[in-house]
Amino acid sequence: MLRRLVVMIFGFVIASGVGAIFLVVSALFDPTTREAGLTATMAGVFAVIDEVLRDGDPEQAAAALGFVIWAVVIATCVAPLAIAALIGEAAGVRSFVWYSGASGVLAGASPWIARAAKGLDRAQSASEAEGRLALLFFLTGALTGAIYWLIAAPTRPTPPPPRGARTPAPPRQLSGPADPG
Repeated sequence: MLRRLVVMIFGFVIASGVGAIFLVVSALFDPTTREAGLTATMAGVFAVIDEVLRDGDPEQAAAALGFVIWAVVIATCVAPLAIAALIGEAAGVRSFVWYSGASGVLAGASPWIARAAKGLDRAQSASEAEGRLALLFFLTGALTGAIYWLIAAPTRPTPPPPRGARTPAPPRQLSGPADPG
């Protein structure tokens, strides 16, 4: 039991880390997400500069920018995988499709889930950029679920034969023509 728990935690940490790296790298390669990320980053940098000029405390603005990055990683890499892994472990699911698909769908839907939780009006609509981000989040979640499955998917033990049951005999070899040797 302890061994299983250690394997699950190890798989979860590795999958979440790889997912976070994949999210950043793939966001840099896609022009739409790169532009959106650059806009958000520049807004964060200017907020830091504005905070320094206004209050003289850049740490709060930098902490806010760090919090936004942390929240995106949690919402796309950690939370969907945690939900899929907990349900999968509780239900005894051993399917690659479950771990990869469930965490991918939850990660892809995370922007709409967050909007709906906050009661925002645009919870049911999406722009093209939001669709691309949702696809990126889905791929990130699917990758984290796949890596978790590769590392920590429970193996199905083969049940022992019932007591008193005979084990089948190995198949007989049919003898061929005699070797004149």
